[in-house]
Amino acid sequence: MVKKGFSLAEALVVMAIISIFFAAASKIITTRPKPPKQVNQHGYYECYLNVYQTINAAGQQVTVSRPTQRYVRNNVATAAEEVSCSFEPPNGIAFYNINSYGPVFHSSFEPNIKNTIQITFTGAGIILKSDTGTLDLQSNSTQENVKMFLNTLYPDSHIYNNGNIRAGVIISW
Repeated sequence: MVKKGFSLAEALVVMAIISIFFAAASKIITTRPKPPKQVNQHGYYECYLNVYQTINAAGQQVTVSRPTQRYVRNNVATAAEEVSCSFEPPNGIAFYNINSYGPVFHSSFEPNIKNTIQITFTGAGIILKSDTGTLDLQSNSTQENVKMFLNTLYPDSHIYNNGNIRAGVIISW
């Protein structure tokens, strides 16, 4: 006798195997894929007094202090020497940490910076100013604590300067 198809028993075995496969795969089929983790951008901004020797128009050697700013975002640094420093906060950052060094040792945690901050160095301190207010920082801490802090968190910082601390401000996110 020539067989031209499957028997009922063979078809039921195949259907049972397919139903077991779909029962096992139902959890995978009905589950939504998880969204990818969002990597927050990290970095810091520093404004510091760059002190160097130069020759003036009369031919005399003079010491010059000029504010210099530097952005370090995800380990990529850009630096520029300016007449004054201004920090423009990047978008999407929820919290900032502001630390100042030099004649003033100060630290604060800011919930949200939305406006540009102007940084001015004075003989007795550092002034942070935005269109919403001014923060005048005066000297109030020890340099040894600051050296330990900078060496731990920002060893490549130009403010830390291999232990020769320059006056400056670091805003990190």
